[in-house]
Amino acid sequence: MRRVTGIEFRVVQILMLINIWIVGLIVYRNPKTSYFAVKQMFKQFKNAAQGFEISQGIYNSGRYTWDMFNPSWPSNSFNRFYKTHLREYHPIENSPSILRRILVAITKKCPLQCEHCSEWDTLNEKDHMTFEDICGHLDRFVAEGAAQLVYSGGEPLNRYSDLVKLIKRYNGNCDQWVYSSGYNLTQEKAYELASAGLNGIAISLDHQVEELHNLFRGNQKSFLWVKKALEHCKEAGLLVSINSCLTKEYIKADGFDDLVNLLSGWGVPILNIIEPRAVGHYANKEVELSISEQQYLETKVMHYNSAKIKGVPVVLYPAMFRKGLPCGGGRSYLFLDSDGTLLPCPFCRTPITNHLEVSKKCEADKMVA
Repeated sequence: MRRVTGIEFRVVQILMLINIWIVGLIVYRNPKTSYFAVKQMFKQFKNAAQGFEISQGIYNSGRYTWDMFNPSWPSNSFNRFYKTHLREYHPIENSPSILRRILVAITKKCPLQCEHCSEWDTLNEKDHMTFEDICGHLDRFVAEGAAQLVYSGGEPLNRYSDLVKLIKRYNGNCDQWVYSSGYNLTQEKAYELASAGLNGIAISLDHQVEELHNLFRGNQKSFLWVKKALEHCKEAGLLVSINSCLTKEYIKADGFDDLVNLLSGWGVPILNIIEPRAVGHYANKEVELSISEQQYLETKVMHYNSAKIKGVPVVLYPAMFRKGLPCGGGRSYLFLDSDGTLLPCPFCRTPITNHLEVSKKCEADKMVA
């Protein structure tokens, strides 16, 4: 794995856009329509970004990427992803909406007691979905065009055997990620997951101070699990993102720079910032970030993604685009919970009975609208 900057990074971006235009040409069978669809997609993202621009990418296992929300390029999953994405900007008449991404909770089991856990009310209850049940749901979505699968829980490595089988099943068609605490992610498992076709692992680290991270996670071994898992993933050639839920207290303490410095020293390629949401263990609590707290994070993200800053991770903050882009929950992605219920996202508990009907608005998004 290596960082990609400068001319190489810009050339890769141009080649990706050309690839997306070719995908549009296949979808619309018209070069002008494809051009305008790509242009509209790019324009809307640029408007929502409000000056935000990534200045580096990551080259890993023959592919380029800079986050875990878009499949790496070049790949079949990249093409499938944008066949769907373009149709959000230029729909095809009488054609149903197609989901790009499916987040699936494959287990309720977890060794942690995380402060922000959205699955708190059902944590460590009995799993009801069999492997065949999960495949029955995912097969349908993949057949319809879904190009990215994200496995969560609980802790998905608690259902390791089924996890490996799922990754092998959809390898080649889908970009696949695992959201994990790093629990029990041994060197042997990291290699096996990479061999099965896993594209990357997003590992949770919520504080650069070991004791405070462990306190947030409710387990005195959590920080060590993260550090060991990162080492094993690097050895196996797996792309890694760090997911960090940054609370009001964290922002007040102004520890963001220390977190970035720690991850830079560990060689982490991506840092993804998650906002606390008032669901699960945080239900009915004043945890939503204020405008000034969001602006603090936005300032940090803009700073660390500057081309002048070298040797740091790509820093992502998806919530900063919420002002200019609609929530994708129920539109471009869905969450399949551990009981087999379809929801717009992990924070919205309004069941979806027909995934072909486009949701007007994710309920969870109203919390911060």
